[in-house]
Amino acid sequence: MLYDRLNADMKKTVDAYVGRLKVLDWRRRGDLLAESALPFGQGLPAAQAKKAARGFVTAVIERLGAPEITDPRQALLYLASLDPDHRAMADAWLDANPEIRAEVDRGLSGD
Repeated sequence: MLYDRLNADMKKTVDAYVGRLKVLDWRRRGDLLAESALPFGQGLPAAQAKKAARGFVTAVIERLGAPEITDPRQALLYLASLDPDHRAMADAWLDANPEIRAEVDRGLSGD
C-alpha cells in the first residue's frame, strides 16, 4: 500500500482528509480531493507533480478501504489512482455501465 510508505506527516494529512471525506458523497469527495491533491506537487516538475497528486488520491482511497464502486465520480477518482487494482475496479464498473463509460471517455478526451 502506498499509504504505508508515506512519512508520518503525510499519513496525518491523508488521515485528516479521510476523516472529513467519510461523511460526504462521492461528488463532494471528488471536489475536495481535486482541490487538495494539487498542492502535493507544488514545486515539483510537471510529471512529478501529477504523480504526487495521484499518490495522494491513491492513499486516500486506500484509507477509505477502497469500497466497491457505486458512483461515476468514484470511478473517476479510482481511474486517477496509481494503484492498478483501483483502476481495474473502475474499468470493470465502467464496462458494466457502458452509457457512463461513453460519457467518461468523451470527458477524458476533451470532446
